[in-house]
Amino acid sequence: MAEKQYRDQEYLNKLGNHLKSIREKKGWSQEYFAEQCDIDTRQVGRIERAETNTTISILKKIADKLDVSVVELIDF
Repeated sequence: MAEKQYRDQEYLNKLGNHLKSIREKKGWSQEYFAEQCDIDTRQVGRIERAETNTTISILKKIADKLDVSVVELIDF
């Protein structure tokens, strides 16, 4: 199956890598992080792999649990 490409795929790739980097610096697994955010583990993986263009409400949950602002999360 071909990888889905979004109009802003390059940005989604950077966002996913940035999110993963912050999460790993905290020593958190995807499973632990997903539980803290109250989202599905598969969703965290899809965001980190840039396989989905997630909603701002999910990004807000993620930023809150990482103790960063949404701006810090998305402006890299």
